[in-house]
Amino acid sequence: MTLKRLPALAVGLATAALLCVALWSWLGRPVAMPDGPRGIEGKIHCLSYTPYRGDDSPFDPDYTADPKRIDQDFAQLSAITDCVRIYSTGNGLDATLPLARKYGMKVLMGIWIGRSLEANEEEIASAERLARQYPDAIKALIVGNEVLLRGEQQPEDLAAYVRRVKADTGLPVTYADVTDFWLKAPQELVDAVDFVTIHILPYWENNPVSAEAGVAYLRSVEEEAARILHGKRIFIGETGFPSAGRQRDEAAPSLVAQARYLREFMAYASSIDLDYNLIEAFDQPWKRALEGTAGGAWGVFTTDRHAKFNWQGPVSNYPDWQNRAALCTGIALLLLLWMAARGSMDNLRIGAAAGVIAGACATALLLQIEHSWIAMRSPFEAGIEALLFLQTLMLLACLLPELTRAKEAATPQAFSQVLASLFKPSFTRERLLGFIQLLSICTALAVSLALVFDQRYRDFPVAAYAPAALGFALLYLTSGRKPAAADRREEALLATALIACAVTIAISEGPQNIHALAWCGLNLAFALPFIRGWRKAVQSLILSK
Repeated sequence: MTLKRLPALAVGLATAALLCVALWSWLGRPVAMPDGPRGIEGKIHCLSYTPYRGDDSPFDPDYTADPKRIDQDFAQLSAITDCVRIYSTGNGLDATLPLARKYGMKVLMGIWIGRSLEANEEEIASAERLARQYPDAIKALIVGNEVLLRGEQQPEDLAAYVRRVKADTGLPVTYADVTDFWLKAPQELVDAVDFVTIHILPYWENNPVSAEAGVAYLRSVEEEAARILHGKRIFIGETGFPSAGRQRDEAAPSLVAQARYLREFMAYASSIDLDYNLIEAFDQPWKRALEGTAGGAWGVFTTDRHAKFNWQGPVSNYPDWQNRAALCTGIALLLLLWMAARGSMDNLRIGAAAGVIAGACATALLLQIEHSWIAMRSPFEAGIEALLFLQTLMLLACLLPELTRAKEAATPQAFSQVLASLFKPSFTRERLLGFIQLLSICTALAVSLALVFDQRYRDFPVAAYAPAALGFALLYLTSGRKPAAADRREEALLATALIACAVTIAISEGPQNIHALAWCGLNLAFALPFIRGWRKAVQSLILSK
């Protein structure tokens, strides 16, 4: 890098710094919303509790909760609630009863009902034993959780279980399920319970509802249930909103969305004296294996037992945005130094453009790292995320210098030529660009196909693929060099598949899903460089034998 490039580099760094500060201050802007509970009288009514931390899982048959950890959790939770809901007494959760008594708390004690009659009998026996031993620590017994939703028992069998537990314990007894199954439940089950426990989760509804509209939706469902169930007392057994995960229609998880929904719901519940349980106390990473990223992000505390947000005042998705902006600027400086050393940053205009590109790429890198950290569910997925990050670094190393060369930039080699020379020792700029482009498109297409055929729990990795999709599109639009003549049928096939996936995902997800539309836009950006020879390549592909 020569001294004559220093002015352009300085302009680039200033531009990148301004962009990083602007982007992260916008992402981290405080959002005003109603305050949450204050003081002892404003405690949360009840919180779902499971003791699992880190890699702990209820699917581990050898796992037993450590009573000392439960004690620590209850010491923390007792400051914000007087009640916890548990879903079973197995895996050491029977220790919750004496510890709840210690902290003056009550337990909504769950009895897990499934397909196995033998396992059901063991659950009931354990719960009844604890009910006789700690009756003063139990708020009610919940006999079965979403059993009808899972199709594991018939309503009349559940009613028999409920009546039996009530007769054996003399304590209030209920059954918990989503609204649809309560609205069509036989009167036998409705009559068996002391109160109806309904789960209303705007994010997981068949027609998902945003955090802003969540309380209005819950109110309409709760009022309909009260009318159809003829005045039977309603208890909201689960409600909440995730702080991370894929967007579903207008329901976009975030810290702000979670805080807004919980605060507004508690204000509504207080106004009509509605009893409720929030899901949940602590984030549960094991749920990501069942429900994707969102499944592990429902807690009001992280899995490390740190509060996610304050209950009073504005809330920010990135309260530490200043630190992120500084880190972003540092990464952008490294990218700019690489672009100056390997590219042609010879004037202030190119320097400013390089600053914009470096700042945007640095922001995307930070968002990619954050998403990988919260989304990976296993060592295998951690490896996949690491490879994806390596792919991004390779992309930036090869592509960014070319974006400073304008009309002298290299153009990616045709995929057929890349594949033919994959194991040759020599590497030209064109070959490296072609390889990275092929790798990026193939992995992006794999993600898109997964979103087409199995989309419910899959995220849209926009940050991970934005530099590649937009970078190659920008190179195509700014480069004055035409790609060498070559067989382009592979490009045509991949471009067609990307466009087809984009259309399918857009139709499936709907116009409200901004994350899905952004991913579809990246698919189209990936296809853009092949438009020039697309028609000819498609004709060749169709006519070839």
